[in-house]
Amino acid sequence: MIITIASLKGGVGKTTTAFHVAAYLQSLANTVLVDGDPNRSAIAWSKQTTSPSFKVISEKQLPKYGSQFAHIVIDTQARPSNEDFADLVDTSDLLVLPSPPTFLDLQALVETTEVLTSIGCKKHKVLLTKVPTNTGSTDERDAREFLEEQSIPVFKGRIRFYKAYEKAALNGTPVNLVKGDRNAAIAWADYKTVIEEALEEVYASGKV
Repeated sequence: MIITIASLKGGVGKTTTAFHVAAYLQSLANTVLVDGDPNRSAIAWSKQTTSPSFKVISEKQLPKYGSQFAHIVIDTQARPSNEDFADLVDTSDLLVLPSPPTFLDLQALVETTEVLTSIGCKKHKVLLTKVPTNTGSTDERDAREFLEEQSIPVFKGRIRFYKAYEKAALNGTPVNLVKGDRNAAIAWADYKTVIEEALEEVYASGKV
């Protein structure tokens, strides 16, 4: 299975999502995370620990190691070209498009989906990330209404914003391995819900 995490905008939680998708899939079968971002954020994250829970490689290493893994997660560069998107659509079983529920992020997201639609992609889905945790916020609801109006598919689950992710990056681990933070388990549950939804969709479609 190949799952790609892509966006035309940086700072949307792309690498965090790729890292946690890989961590969950590793619990099912041998998984590799391909860091296609020039910033090498995923590789830097994994190097914070001497015993990473899954392998993280660069794009150039994929031909050497790719066949060793049942699952491949791709963390793309922040602004893939139309040609890059076409290649990703051709090779991926699912494209996950992370986006915070803010106006500027959603506008960039629409641009991304327009590119995908223009090349005939029907296997992409938006993941709302960095969702405010305060109960009075309407950001998530407003974003979902906007996406529905645009006929853009979106995951039922969402990823809320927690400081535990910063601790996870400093430790070189997924958030479920963060100690001493009561929100770490909640943050992991958010990703678990979304990834299970993604797997259900992929398997139901017969894409793998």
